[in-house]
Amino acid sequence: MGSSPEIFRIPDFLSMCEYASSLNPCYKAAGVESLTWFDSFSVLTPRKRTMFIHSNADLLVAYTYPYAGYDEFRTCLDFISLLFALDEITDDQTGTDARLTMASFLNTLAGDPCDGSVISRMTAEAYIDAVCREAELRERGEILGLDEYRLLRRENIALRLCFSLFEYCFGFDLPNEVFADPTFMRMFYGAVDMIALANDVYSYNMEQAREGHSCSNIVTVIMKEKGFSLQRTIDYIGEEFRSLITDFADDKETLRSFGEKVDTDVYLFISALETWIVGNIFWSFSTERYFGKDHEEVRKTLTVRLAKQVGSS
Repeated sequence: MGSSPEIFRIPDFLSMCEYASSLNPCYKAAGVESLTWFDSFSVLTPRKRTMFIHSNADLLVAYTYPYAGYDEFRTCLDFISLLFALDEITDDQTGTDARLTMASFLNTLAGDPCDGSVISRMTAEAYIDAVCREAELRERGEILGLDEYRLLRRENIALRLCFSLFEYCFGFDLPNEVFADPTFMRMFYGAVDMIALANDVYSYNMEQAREGHSCSNIVTVIMKEKGFSLQRTIDYIGEEFRSLITDFADDKETLRSFGEKVDTDVYLFISALETWIVGNIFWSFSTERYFGKDHEEVRKTLTVRLAKQVGSS
């Protein structure tokens, strides 16, 4: 039996990944401190601030960095709150204005987004370029091809920046040979891709209801490129997520040794990737960011009612 065109059923991503999840106990106290710090800059309009509050960045960080100590957690939360704010600000900007906003962001980082390394700065610049390009595409109403979109999405989701915080939280630096290893990097980008797929599915309904905002979503990209219906597209994404997580598990089994001490750190890093994958899913159903007040019901039924576009009757 087919689904109604007014509803669609999202994949059960949670059942596909059997990673453990937990909440960082620091998040409530640190969340209050971080919000006070954030509000002191008055960077968001009242409407945008309300959207920011409903995003529960503190809860996202609690799910994705459950092992972080208080100071490390607060740093992660402040940084990810900044990324959320940039997302809200540039979401309504033209490409030109987005470039000005992101230039200010880069100047503020002053080459020290996470650890002061050249790689961190390059990662930040790649993210900035991707966000600006997304704004330009939205301004023109242009939908990329699937392969090109995947590359853009790997950068504008900012996960490479978020993953760079793992080493800070754990207190180690993985040697360059680890990041040069193709199996390790396949796992790294596999995690990015899985989180991006889930995020695009969860955010699609909200974005398609806002004119011009669904062009930077893999659901829209696949429907246009492959001519699939909405439900077929969502199912296709679910199949891809399952394939990615299978590949991730296989790579974890075959990853070469880098030496006993380094291997310990590598597997802590991999466990942090797994935590981010599952933590993102739990957070998405624990806030009103994507599913509004129906988020608990959507979590139970995996059924989403297609929202009307703003301005439509």
